Amino acid sequence: MSRSSRRKVALFADGGFLAHATRVLEVGRALHRLGYEVVFCSTGPYTRLMREAGFEVYPVYTEDREVTLGLARRAGLVNLSWWRECAEKSVESDMAAISTLKPDVVVGDMRLSLSTSAAGMGVPCVGLTNAAWTSRFAERIHVPEGHITERVLGHTVADALFPHLKKLIIRHWARGFDRIRSRLKLAPLLTMYELVEGDITLLADLPEYFPIDERSEADFRYVGPIMFRAALPRPIWLPRLDRSRPTLYFTMGSTGDTQFFTEAAKVFGGTSYQVLITTAGLPVDLYRKYDNVFIEELADGDSLMSVSHVAITHGGNGTVYQALTNGVPVLGIPTLFDQEVNLQRVEALGAGLRMARRDYCAERLRAAIEQILHTKSFTQSARRLSGRIAEYEAPRAAALHIDHFVQTGNPLSLPKLPAGVSPPARTPSDVDEGSADMAVPRRQHVG
Repeated sequence: MSRSSRRKVALFADGGFLAHATRVLEVGRALHRLGYEVVFCSTGPYTRLMREAGFEVYPVYTEDREVTLGLARRAGLVNLSWWRECAEKSVESDMAAISTLKPDVVVGDMRLSLSTSAAGMGVPCVGLTNAAWTSRFAERIHVPEGHITERVLGHTVADALFPHLKKLIIRHWARGFDRIRSRLKLAPLLTMYELVEGDITLLADLPEYFPIDERSEADFRYVGPIMFRAALPRPIWLPRLDRSRPTLYFTMGSTGDTQFFTEAAKVFGGTSYQVLITTAGLPVDLYRKYDNVFIEELADGDSLMSVSHVAITHGGNGTVYQALTNGVPVLGIPTLFDQEVNLQRVEALGAGLRMARRDYCAERLRAAIEQILHTKSFTQSARRLSGRIAEYEAPRAAALHIDHFVQTGNPLSLPKLPAGVSPPARTPSDVDEGSADMAVPRRQHVG
C-alpha cells in the first residue's frame, strides 16, 4: 500500500478503563500490520499504553470515570437532562476529531456517541463490543445481585420483572441522543444498543459464551476474545513459586474493590496457598508481611494465570477470558452490571462460581475456592473453553473484517479469512458478495 493510498482508521474508547483501552489497542496493532495509519481517540490514564506502543492519541471528551462507574453499578435510569448534555458534548468532540483526522473508518469500543457522530459525518462505523451489549443477545439476563429492585421486591419478583425493566432502561438511555440526532437530521434511536453497534458489529466473544439470535444478519460477526498482549513484565519472583502448592491469582482489573485484595492477604497469608495479586494501579495498601503473598501493580497476566489454579476476579470480560484462555476456573465477585452478566455465563458454562459482594467474607471466600479446587468439572470446563478460544486469532480477525468492510462498503459481505484466524463464520443467509444490497444494516431485534 503506497503512502498516498494508505488508509486511516480512528479507534475510539474510554481510556479510563483498562479493558476497553487494551481491546482497541490490540485491534489497532493488527490494523497497523495491515498497513493502516492508526490513531486512537481517547482520554484517560490507560491512553499511556497506546502512546507507549508508539501510536498517536487524539483527546476526546470523556465523562469522569467515577461518574461512569456509579452509573454502571446502578444499572438503572439516568437523568435525561444531564445525559443529553453529555451526549451533545461527546458527539461534538467525536465530530471534531473525525473532521481533523479524516479517517476512512472509525471503530468504537463502547463509545456510545460514535454511531451518531459517524452517521452525522458520513463515515463508516464499526462497533467492537461483547454480544451481551447488542440487540442480538440470545440469553436472558437475570437481575443483578443487590439491584435496587431486588432490595425492594425480593429476588424472585425482581428477577421476574427484570426483563421488562431492562427494555425500559435501554429505551430510556437512547432518548439522550434525540436532540443531537434531530439537529443532524438522523432518525431517533429505538434503544441504547444502537449506540454500541455500528454498520458492522464485531463481537469479541466465543459464540457459546455470549450467543446471539440465530436469525442475526452477517453484519454481526464473532471475531473471538481479544486479550491484551503487551510486553508487561514477568515478575522476578515467578520462578520461585512452588508448583506443588495451590496458587490463587487475585486481580480486579481497573474497576474492582481493593477490599478484596486486603481480605485475600488476611485469609490466605501464611497458609499453604500461594497468593498472586496484581492491582492494575488501583490505590491499595497491602502489608507485605507474608512470604506466600506476591504483589505487583501490572504484570504479564498470562504468565500468572499459567501457574494458577483459580482466578479470583471482579468478573471483567478481559480478565475472565484471560483465565479461560489458560484453562483456569473463575471465582467472580462482581461490582458492575456487565460483570454480573459475565459471571452468570461463567456459572452457566460450569467454568466457575459467582459470589455476591454481600456474601463476601473470609469463611465463604475460602469455601468457594476449595469447592472449585476440589471439583474437577470446573477445571475441565475451563480447559474446554480454552481449546475453543485457541481457534481464534481475534485481533487479526477483527482487522481483516474492518479492512474488508472499508474496501467493499458492504456491511453484509464477509471476508475470506486465512486458516487459523477464526473458525468458519456462521452465515445464516449465506449472502453472496456480488448480489448483497449495499444498504444500511438492519436493526430490527430489540432485547
